[in-house]
Amino acid sequence: MKILATISLTLFLGFFILFTPVFGLQEINIQFSRPANTPYFVGQPEMNIDAEEFNTVSLKIKANKAGVARLFWASSLDNQMNDPKSVAFYLKKSGDFQTYTFNVRSQNPYWLSYIGQFLVISENGPDSIEIGPATAIQGNLITNLRSAWLEFWGPKGRMVTGSTINLIPSSAIFGRSINIYVYWAIGIFFIGIFAYYFFSATLKQKDHLSLCFLKATRNTFVFLVLLWGLLSLNTDFNYFSIGKTNYTRYFGKTIEAKRELSYGQDYYQFLLFAQNKLPKEPVKFALLSARYAAELQARIFLVPHYLISDLKKEFTYVLLFNPAPEQIASIKGFSLFARLNDKAYIMKRNAPCSL
Repeated sequence: MKILATISLTLFLGFFILFTPVFGLQEINIQFSRPANTPYFVGQPEMNIDAEEFNTVSLKIKANKAGVARLFWASSLDNQMNDPKSVAFYLKKSGDFQTYTFNVRSQNPYWLSYIGQFLVISENGPDSIEIGPATAIQGNLITNLRSAWLEFWGPKGRMVTGSTINLIPSSAIFGRSINIYVYWAIGIFFIGIFAYYFFSATLKQKDHLSLCFLKATRNTFVFLVLLWGLLSLNTDFNYFSIGKTNYTRYFGKTIEAKRELSYGQDYYQFLLFAQNKLPKEPVKFALLSARYAAELQARIFLVPHYLISDLKKEFTYVLLFNPAPEQIASIKGFSLFARLNDKAYIMKRNAPCSL
């Protein structure tokens, strides 16, 4: 009975976290409307949401058909709605509004600076959904758990975005991550094997339930290891597909062309500019950019110069490429040294402008 009580309490707490309202959070209200003759919904009014402070978005959506939807945003650094600045999620068919919570800052590296606009689009078309009041909030433990749950069971598992240790590319079946089918299989297997031992055993002593639970747990663990092995093979297959795509993309191209594709043409041109403008002898420099993983590329490309990641340490030059306003404000005691354009330039500590 203690085991059943523990299971019941765990399930109750899980449903409480996922489906109860969250109170006491600072929030910004967003209203969605559909412009005439468009397939998407736009958040109103336009605003400046601090992406660092308000890291979570909560949507209320009623869908008459299950399928995949996507949340887009525009920022002060990039006002275009595009796939890199988006989060995909699976819509549940329901006659009532369902809450979808995203800790966008942890799910996508392009949740940066100030967010000015939102857009939601459903693959089933705009007539398949209705969007209620939405909010941008300062997330907490409960919203993070809801977000993680939604992300893990999402249409593609964890999205492969940028460079992170959390790369878990997973195949999709009927638009949903293969993870959901695997974990349903584990749950059904445990219930089935527990019922088998419970009704087929001849033991009648007081610990009969505990013995059945122990045997079912052992068998389920073996089944779980088998399925995880199959998931690992699936992940390896997806990595192979990614490798094949990269091979097609880069094979036969010059090193310059490969760098343009990998870094982005605008950033590669800035690194060439910095390489030409920095002194020939090694110097210490910092890099400020809202671009994801920009430091890694600069650290490698600008050798023998030494990149300083800790801005509290001493360095002579600072490279700025599409910097956020707060990054620009953090630079004190530097003067313009060389400029490629308004969003890409180099500053030197207490140096006069060379232009």
